[in-house]
Amino acid sequence: MEGKSSYFVLLVIVACLSITLAFLAIGYFFFGTANSNAGKEVVVMTQTVPSDSEITNKVIFESKNFNLKKTGDKQVAVINVSASMKHLKKVNDMTEEEVAAKIDFYSKEINAAFGTYFQDLTLEQVADKATKAKAEQDLKKQINEILTGNDKKESPIVYSITFDYWFYQ
Repeated sequence: MEGKSSYFVLLVIVACLSITLAFLAIGYFFFGTANSNAGKEVVVMTQTVPSDSEITNKVIFESKNFNLKKTGDKQVAVINVSASMKHLKKVNDMTEEEVAAKIDFYSKEINAAFGTYFQDLTLEQVADKATKAKAEQDLKKQINEILTGNDKKESPIVYSITFDYWFYQ
């Protein structure tokens, strides 16, 4: 009789622990993931076209060569691009000078984003017409992430990226 009662007690303990674990998992799922972005306030912006007086143009680089991804052992593929970006003059509480200073402060990270982006493209991909437009959109998103990474309000600064010329071989 004593063996059956200890078996029953162990069964009750295992059941209680299982129920407690289930409640903890449910609590973590609902309450733990809700605070993952507690430090940032996400600002939802509608896609509006700013006026010419609200944006300014900045040249990222005049002419720069980037190596492309190799598809063969003896292939050397290079792209030469000139890039500029249109960005908002004022964002949230930042003045025009503060926005320009922030862009200058992150200029090395912005240039690195371009180099990393082109390392993943092959010569055949660069020759495709759609790649240029996709690169402009992808780099705009990456640069906005770089510039707003430390901000509490995540408002995009860069309006567009433009490749003034795009030569590849």
